Amino acid sequence: MMRSLGLFNILLLALWAGPCVAAQRDQGTFEVRIKDHREAIDDFSRLLLTLDGVAISPKAGLKFWQTGWKEFSPSPASLDLTKYIGKDSARILRADIEAGAFDAVHLKVRSIDGFLKKTHRSAAIKNAIAPFQLSLNIAAGAETVLVLDLTVIDFSDHPPRGYELSLKGYELYSNGKLIDKIPPG
Repeated sequence: MMRSLGLFNILLLALWAGPCVAAQRDQGTFEVRIKDHREAIDDFSRLLLTLDGVAISPKAGLKFWQTGWKEFSPSPASLDLTKYIGKDSARILRADIEAGAFDAVHLKVRSIDGFLKKTHRSAAIKNAIAPFQLSLNIAAGAETVLVLDLTVIDFSDHPPRGYELSLKGYELYSNGKLIDKIPPG
């Protein structure tokens, strides 16, 4: 009787711990970095971005009614984009998330504060970053890195437009290997 109770407890413990161990194995690391593409960034002495978050949309599968954006808080929440030009990039997110397929990304920008070099004054910058389609797989035990290439463009020669911040492209890496790049090059 005592022996069967001990075996029952071991079996119960194994059943309880099994899903926890499986859940840890089904996690992948997702990292998001941002940089600027050098269009009109040289007009600015500082261009401070305050970020609200990063969201990814799971690919609709058999349970399509349960899909919704997965939201992440960036850290740091603000940065000076003039310091991340060319190959330099700033990490704004690193999180362990459930492995799976995703089909869209959204970088949420709360505010953009630009200070021009010539006039030493602030400049209004329109946020033109919208959610975009991107097919990505976050594999269990793997590291997926998404580098968002932002650009500031001066449209002041097309009144009433001025400076606008938008997404120029991205680079997608899995375990250090480049998987996709837009624009290609």
